[in-house]
Amino acid sequence: MKVFTFDFCPYIKDLSGRLGYPVGVKNYEPEMAAKTYENHVEQFLLMEEVGFDGVCLNEHHGSPYSLDNSPNLFLSYIAAKTSRLKLAMAGNLLPLHGHPLRVAEELAMLDNLSRGRVIAGFVRGIPREYLPYCIPVSEGRPRFEEALDVIINAWNSEIFTHHGKYYHYQEVDMWPRPYQKPHPPVWVGAIGPEPTKNVANRPGVTLCVTFTPTAFIKKQLDYFRECCAEAGRKITENDILLARHVFVAESQKEAEKACKKHFEYYFQNLLGEINNAAIDKLLAQNPDLKREQVQTPYPFDTTPMEKMRDDGFVLVGTPDRVLSDLKAQYEELGGFGTFMAIVRMGAMPQELVLNNVRMFGKEIIPKLHAMGNGAKK
Repeated sequence: MKVFTFDFCPYIKDLSGRLGYPVGVKNYEPEMAAKTYENHVEQFLLMEEVGFDGVCLNEHHGSPYSLDNSPNLFLSYIAAKTSRLKLAMAGNLLPLHGHPLRVAEELAMLDNLSRGRVIAGFVRGIPREYLPYCIPVSEGRPRFEEALDVIINAWNSEIFTHHGKYYHYQEVDMWPRPYQKPHPPVWVGAIGPEPTKNVANRPGVTLCVTFTPTAFIKKQLDYFRECCAEAGRKITENDILLARHVFVAESQKEAEKACKKHFEYYFQNLLGEINNAAIDKLLAQNPDLKREQVQTPYPFDTTPMEKMRDDGFVLVGTPDRVLSDLKAQYEELGGFGTFMAIVRMGAMPQELVLNNVRMFGKEIIPKLHAMGNGAKK
């Protein structure tokens, strides 16, 4: 099994009691933002040292939930600081990019700069990401699928032409081409049935799952495997990726106490509270949508860590407990080839994050590397 980290680059200062949508520039401190990036660089360098296989970033806009507006830009900096880590994103929010060809070009550049360490990940994005760019949420899925077609075809074609509903290109000779042939591995995040089936119908694309209970993910993966079989696609564990929040410490009590405040701030406030505050603006900008269509798929804003742990969102405890709980999810889900550990939660102090990384690297990563068989399913 490959082991990555998944990180949202959350603003390092706790803004409890001051969150809404928008959060407001009065709550923004340049030094805190600079320190957020600095802390992440230190974290990623340590991860290369202790055995992580790669770093995966995502893209978000307009709130302290994430300062990673451009994973491609941040990963280019990480590429220069590291030598071994794979550089993944999950991913570029394709519906928000005016020209997917530009995304294809940027990823080809990064693949050359890193000599083939890129994993190209793409997602549609949660509804509130569409607010700053004034793009209708209803256009998200068709824009995403067309943009992904553009990117893959641009990488694969000698001369590329595309005329679709949203994007038009005529006889493009793309330079540079990706370092990896024919192109970097592709990861796509999905939750609902339609996007899950769309991933199944794209040979070679890895399905990324997270942010839903394990029982939900089991049903999703069962459906994914059914769709792959219907499409004649043979898959292995390496076609599936799971991400979960992780916190390890010497004792169960210590782990739960150290993690709880930061985990709940991340989910209840940075995710749930800001999303709730954005709903009225989303509905005003998208009068065709109903409230339930823009709400989160889980009550993140009110659910305590203990319940979310029971639902599988977080693995917290001693190394033995965390490994046991992860193995249980592995068995229940029918296996997965990559695990992404989300080790930083909200405004968690840097030393807590680094201790988490060290212990996870020493006690758990070697055992995860020994798991999995990649058998055809």
